[in-house]
Amino acid sequence: MTKDIVLEQAPDLRRIYATALRRRGSSSETLPDVRYSRAGIRVDVDDLVAYANVCRFPVGGALPPTYPHLVAFPLQMGVMSGDEFPLPLLGAVHVENRIEVVRPITLDDRLDVAVWASDLRPHRRGRQVDLVSEVSVLGDVVWRGTSTYLSRGTEHPEAPPSEPPSTAPLERVAAGPLWRLGEGTGRAYAAVSGDWNPIHVHALTARPLGFPSAIAHGMYTYAQVLASLGPKLPEVGLTSRVWFRKPVRLPSTVRLRTAFEPSRTLSVLENAQGEPSEIEHAVVANTW
Repeated sequence: MTKDIVLEQAPDLRRIYATALRRRGSSSETLPDVRYSRAGIRVDVDDLVAYANVCRFPVGGALPPTYPHLVAFPLQMGVMSGDEFPLPLLGAVHVENRIEVVRPITLDDRLDVAVWASDLRPHRRGRQVDLVSEVSVLGDVVWRGTSTYLSRGTEHPEAPPSEPPSTAPLERVAAGPLWRLGEGTGRAYAAVSGDWNPIHVHALTARPLGFPSAIAHGMYTYAQVLASLGPKLPEVGLTSRVWFRKPVRLPSTVRLRTAFEPSRTLSVLENAQGEPSEIEHAVVANTW
């Protein structure tokens, strides 16, 4: 039977990350049957404006399609930091994300959020798991998200990969926006998102976890892509999926290429500084 944990306020992410230093995950081969939820959440205007400014979304109208992820993210961390969760929180890498916008969310909406873990499975470099989030208003689901996290460990070469669409058609597309991501990019995004994972904050905290420098948050670069596409995307019926291919080391310069088709866009965020220039950091597919 599912254990429902109803929270009055969001978990303290700084405390979760601090305690995660002492936790390495359980030995279980199954996921805990637990569901975290919060009800009646009102989006703070100042928080929304700060997020929009960092990620370059316009302010006004519907919430950015990635913003509900921020509301659900503390509940994700609550699930993943539990004693029975089989994967360690620190060092977990966000490898994919899927978003479905059922209808626009406005500042007037009171949000009910629920999060649970699903589909623990092998990955060629370890194990991965989905954190599923649903946002409802007055009993109707208005937004869904699935975040896939990889924990490196015993390799499983036979595990089926999840591959993004081919980016070959984008080779004929002229380069779009060019973005310089400074060394402090991770801290700036952490300040508006609450995601203070040490791999994003500073090189000194990223190195013990296997990264030579701090890396940009995947949801930050994903948000930048969606913000850039802006008016090309609908407010209703959007399904957006991102595959995080190679981490964006900080500092870096990246560029975006996008192909537009009826009811579909395909984008690649790639390295634009030094060699090799063909590194793909993220592939984003939007359909509606």
